[in-house]
Amino acid sequence: MAALVLGSILIYSFYLPQAAPKQITLAVLPFSENSEFTNLSVGFSAALRDSIALSRDVAVVDSVSTNAVMWDIEKSSGMSHILALTHFVDGELHTVDGELTRMDFRVVNVSQPNWKEVLKATIPDLSASSDLQEVRDTLTLQVRRSLYDNSSLRTEPVQHDADTYREYVHSLGAWFLRNKPSKLISTLHEAYQAKTKDLYETTGITTEPSRELWNAVATFERTQDVHEFSQTLWRLADEYPNSLAVDVLGSLAYDLGKLRLAERAWLHAARVQPQSAFVALHIAHVRRLFGDSEGTTQAFRIAELRDDLGFVKYFKTLDEQSMQASQATILPSLDSTVIEALIAATDGRLRGDFLIEASIHAGVFGSQSPHTVETMKLWRSPPLWLSEDDPRWREGRSFLAQHFPSASVTVSDDLLPAADSEDEVARLFTPRRPD
Repeated sequence: MAALVLGSILIYSFYLPQAAPKQITLAVLPFSENSEFTNLSVGFSAALRDSIALSRDVAVVDSVSTNAVMWDIEKSSGMSHILALTHFVDGELHTVDGELTRMDFRVVNVSQPNWKEVLKATIPDLSASSDLQEVRDTLTLQVRRSLYDNSSLRTEPVQHDADTYREYVHSLGAWFLRNKPSKLISTLHEAYQAKTKDLYETTGITTEPSRELWNAVATFERTQDVHEFSQTLWRLADEYPNSLAVDVLGSLAYDLGKLRLAERAWLHAARVQPQSAFVALHIAHVRRLFGDSEGTTQAFRIAELRDDLGFVKYFKTLDEQSMQASQATILPSLDSTVIEALIAATDGRLRGDFLIEASIHAGVFGSQSPHTVETMKLWRSPPLWLSEDDPRWREGRSFLAQHFPSASVTVSDDLLPAADSEDEVARLFTPRRPD
């Protein structure tokens, strides 16, 4: 009997972690180089994060949220709670006279009070000419196996010239270190997406989901085939749940009136971008449309904790007024200093749909030049807490329809039929194991 019990325990311990889906949330902390943060070390950790994030079954926190918390003395000690982590990866690059000699890294389980290293390893005998992409892929596979991640153990399939990739890593690190003093964390999410897109245009380096998403948006702008666009977004969000496609799918679902899908997508996006007040505000808005006052209050509370500009207070006031006033009431505009700070933080371009929404609220959207605006939305509905007859929305919609074909596309009622199934929506981001 004792042997039988012991055997059962061993079988349980060995096979269950590989067979049972687990909710794992991982962060890749900024690596150091000889105990200092450098362009190379910080950029490498960001590239490693993006590689691990190709996983289908592990939620991987974005580098903007992770680095902002780790570089804040008041937050770093509580980073596992602030980022809602179960695991993290950290490491150090060792160099001598500028030559990369070795790399140490580890994976730590923080889901229990007593943290536990589940992997500790060294990649020795590196040189200045080492292919950092190859090193990144080696770490990616080791990390994911240590988490019993049995989804397709893939890395970015495109191989790049070693010097080009090293320069790409340097550029990522330089961007993070340049913005290290910034408190505009929510806006940095938008700015980082813009930075990676700019790097893609100059180097050809990006992740597969980003490349597919940008191609899908460009194709949609050209063909106006909203059916194909919606199907592509669903596939990308399902295959790459750590990608921007999830947030874009949430916006599309909201525009199509598929509010359950919108909420589900934005809740998952909040796991990947735990420091974004924008995502929390979208969740609050959808919950208000559901009539979920408790859920709305909860989402606002989270958004306020992440707010770095004071815009959440404005939207909270709008929410309170919208509950008391008629739909015809024109709500006050957003403080123009807030939108100016948002635009300044993204190098003067209205990149990111929340920046466009904020500009419409501030009543300054019509003054923008078309070439400064980028959007992935259909804009079938007014932005947060604005009514259809608000002149700011009418002006904004007219501007969008004039300059962006996607804002005038005809939308049928049969788009995303899977979004009408609670089972399909619930399954979208649930960890799965291969048959």
